[in-house]
Amino acid sequence: MSLVIARSIVDSKLPTFSTTTIPVVVGAGPAGIAAALTLASHHNYTVTLLESSPASSAQTEYDPTKAFLYNVNGRGQTLTCQFPNMQQKLVERSVPSGGFGGFKLTIVPGDPNEELPKVVEEEKTDGKTPEEDKTPELKGAMQSEKAAAAGYWLPRHEMVKLMAECIHEHNAKKDCENKITFSLGQECISVKPTREDGQSKCIRVKARNVEDGSVTLHQAALVVGADGMNSKVRQCLADADPSTAENGWQRNFNPKNFVLKRYTSPASHLRIKVLQLPPRFEIPDALGSGSPPLVTNSEKTYALRSVNTGPRNYLSLGLLPMKDNTVVRPTNIVTRPDHEVWTIRDGPTMQRYFQKAFPRYNFEEEGGMISKEEWDRFAKAEGTRFPYCQYSEGLATWVDGNDDDESGTCGVALVGDAIHAFPPDIGQGVNAGLMDVVCLDRALKGLDPETGAYTEKDEERSSSLPLETGLKRYQKRHAPEIAALIRLARFGAPYQYKQPHRADRMLLKFWTANVALRVILSKLTFGLVQPPSIMLSQNKDLTFRQVMKRADLTTALFKTILVGGFGFWVNQRFGFGFLKALLVKP
Repeated sequence: MSLVIARSIVDSKLPTFSTTTIPVVVGAGPAGIAAALTLASHHNYTVTLLESSPASSAQTEYDPTKAFLYNVNGRGQTLTCQFPNMQQKLVERSVPSGGFGGFKLTIVPGDPNEELPKVVEEEKTDGKTPEEDKTPELKGAMQSEKAAAAGYWLPRHEMVKLMAECIHEHNAKKDCENKITFSLGQECISVKPTREDGQSKCIRVKARNVEDGSVTLHQAALVVGADGMNSKVRQCLADADPSTAENGWQRNFNPKNFVLKRYTSPASHLRIKVLQLPPRFEIPDALGSGSPPLVTNSEKTYALRSVNTGPRNYLSLGLLPMKDNTVVRPTNIVTRPDHEVWTIRDGPTMQRYFQKAFPRYNFEEEGGMISKEEWDRFAKAEGTRFPYCQYSEGLATWVDGNDDDESGTCGVALVGDAIHAFPPDIGQGVNAGLMDVVCLDRALKGLDPETGAYTEKDEERSSSLPLETGLKRYQKRHAPEIAALIRLARFGAPYQYKQPHRADRMLLKFWTANVALRVILSKLTFGLVQPPSIMLSQNKDLTFRQVMKRADLTTALFKTILVGGFGFWVNQRFGFGFLKALLVKP
């Protein structure tokens, strides 16, 4: 794969200037690449894409420290379906899933004397394997709404790789005038509005080469911050001096809007790191059962339980589906920070700990299924922590127009983790980021960011809307959606990691009872009582605000019934005179 690479050869002490005013996208993850493709394809911009990683392999090749998987659901496919090649690559390189309720999980008990659960294999049809039989159906449905309703599992690096290939294909088009320049090894260090003598206002992005320290200044009409949860673009806005707003950003610019709001969920601060298992490893059946071992399939989902059940030693190895059955199978270790596994720093000790916790498997030092090198790497790995449920109220800002201008012609927009970040409980991280790009695209076109419909009075002039108007619409209409998304992340499914603390186990039971009650009542009332929010969020046609509004209505119903029931009990037990005595002062 080749990409257009822009590397400025400049003196390390003196900055060089980009002489053209074009959009700059900071961050080459899925949201950043999506933003670059959208601006180039839908808005006829020549785009500069800045990425701090010094080589493309850092993003597009497997890295055990970032070996997590995406489930690109209907929301994310709102973006991918706009680029037929991207959607086709996604379908071909991923494992389809049926969404909530269609998720098949094989739970392997820790006790080696307990038999494995029966795994029902799909039958062949017309002499074809299930994969062969499904492929034409999936390809035929690729352009339909039915395809977009499914989810697709694939590793993060594969998602970035297929999107980067779309950049190459875009640039390779005949007579392509709006190319995307992919500048690697460029770390954003500042974002400021400025005006050069005799020139219009623009946004100046200062980028530093991570290898030689040289500095390049880019003059941009639009800057899109897609540089992750520790976004430098957002931080530059948060650190701006409001007293200089009249010389820079719009008159009512408030840097506090770009300071993160943080909330703790039961999954926040859980620690995670990856252990690499061999492809198609075998899971032995119960000792003495005589049954052959279960040969794992990369497209299946497994949870391998340990024999430990204590708050500080319980482990479960989760394996999510991936397409390639010949590569290593990463499994996530997700625990509380006080778990024993984080105190072990050498490979042999870690190997012995896992052999004791998982006696069903051969983790022996000699001849075991995992190499000494992998045990040593895993023991020394620090892993990472799930973030707060956090978001920025500010999504965009712009530069006020001059006295002789109709409106501002430059600004900054944030997308993806630069706006919002949360633990992966609800499976909406990458999907919400791609939807941010879709909403920004719609806003710049004069459409409603959430629905894609023309807004009032904009139908006839949407093609000539000034940039400021589009950014205002993005800020006003999409910010409430982000706030609703964070509420969903806090309460949607925070206990799915089976956190082993006693308080966690008790709260898990309450959460499960709440979800089960809503599901049962929804079926009994034919949908009058809404299902739980985690199920509603799977419907791509509902905004997150609509999801939370429906969930809140059910919560209000429960509270009304509870208060009414308590009042009825008090009346039956003590009579209304008792309530009157409590409420009326003598």
